[in-house]
Amino acid sequence: MQDALDSVRQFHARMDAPISLSPTLLACDRNAAAVLAELVSTLATGAMAAASKDDVLLRRTSMALEELAEWLAAHAQGDFVAAADAWADRAYVLFGDAVAAGLSATGLFDEVHRSNMTKESDLLRIGKAIKGSTTSRLISDKPSRLILRNLRHNRPDQQKVSMKILVI
Repeated sequence: MQDALDSVRQFHARMDAPISLSPTLLACDRNAAAVLAELVSTLATGAMAAASKDDVLLRRTSMALEELAEWLAAHAQGDFVAAADAWADRAYVLFGDAVAAGLSATGLFDEVHRSNMTKESDLLRIGKAIKGSTTSRLISDKPSRLILRNLRHNRPDQQKVSMKILVI
């Protein structure tokens, strides 16, 4: 996991995004964080209520939303310990998604990092990195690990659109 954190730290440095040298809460408007925590918690409850017993996606989405709500609430309350716990819970749920879906977390992360490192910084305008003229497509040099394929998908309006999906 340290390698992944180091990779993200490298990306943050490249994009001039925040990097803290010691544990801290993220800067935020606590009132806005509290309101958003409530909204996200409501979404989590709705997702769980809508999920059937066999609906793994909605159940996992509900868990992810609930942990996000706890992250937001901890920041709204200025509670570092609760924020750290919520962060770890969010990470655990994300890793659980990879396990449930049979995904290669390391291979996918490495590929996304490689692609992200070709992006350009636009943090002042939209708050995130953007694809620039030199952005690399998400495709592996090792086809046995990650393959990008074009598929046809029928939409409800019967239009055919090309979709790219990752096949592991």
